[in-house]
Amino acid sequence: MIFRLLFAIGIVYLAYRIGKKLFLPVSQKKEEFPPRPAPIESEDMVRDPVCGTYVPLGDAHKTTVNGKTLYFCSETCCETYKKRKSMH
Repeated sequence: MIFRLLFAIGIVYLAYRIGKKLFLPVSQKKEEFPPRPAPIESEDMVRDPVCGTYVPLGDAHKTTVNGKTLYFCSETCCETYKKRKSMH
């Protein structure tokens, strides 16, 4: 009895799938996920000695003082540092 019921459900399901393919218009292409963004490349962060802000090395303003390279978040911080050093 249960076998007949399962068999009948299977037949009805197959008929539904076949009928759907034959009589319904082809659905539009399924939406695809957007492509993954490129992986983020890491870049070293440097700390501005004036304001303490961390800046990516590639975006930092660079100056050399007494043979030591220093990095700043902006030209303003760089000038402030130079003014403070000249006062001492």
